Amino acid sequence: MDFAHRQIAGMKMCLNHSQAGIEESLAELEVDFRACVDHPHQHSLHIKLIEHLISFRWVLDQHFTRVAGEGYLENVASMRPGMYLELREIECRQCQVIDDLDALIRSVRNCDPRRGAFAELLVEFERLHAAILDEESLERSLVEKGLA
Repeated sequence: MDFAHRQIAGMKMCLNHSQAGIEESLAELEVDFRACVDHPHQHSLHIKLIEHLISFRWVLDQHFTRVAGEGYLENVASMRPGMYLELREIECRQCQVIDDLDALIRSVRNCDPRRGAFAELLVEFERLHAAILDEESLERSLVEKGLA
């Protein structure tokens, strides 16, 4: 295995580790959302959900910074210049995910638990969760193509 392949393989390992943390946080957030759906009048659960969403936003932003921009995927694309178009698509999806997460955080902050808003917000979160998993799949695919 040449140096470039070893370097990309190392990036793949780091990417997998970072993505595992994102997926663990998503699972924890789902538990928090479901607790709010089941107990909508427990203010402490609502506050915990908001705090967890804000924390997750920071973690996700850090993940995207490590992955794109000057991160792993940029390095893969620099070794395989034909992949820059795919990298730019991933970066666009990352921006959309952050925008959607910010909108979800605003919605959770402003929701009225008396009208069953948490169930609607859980559906929004599930859509965001799926979008994040799709984006992660694109990240993995780009690294795999770099190894090919």
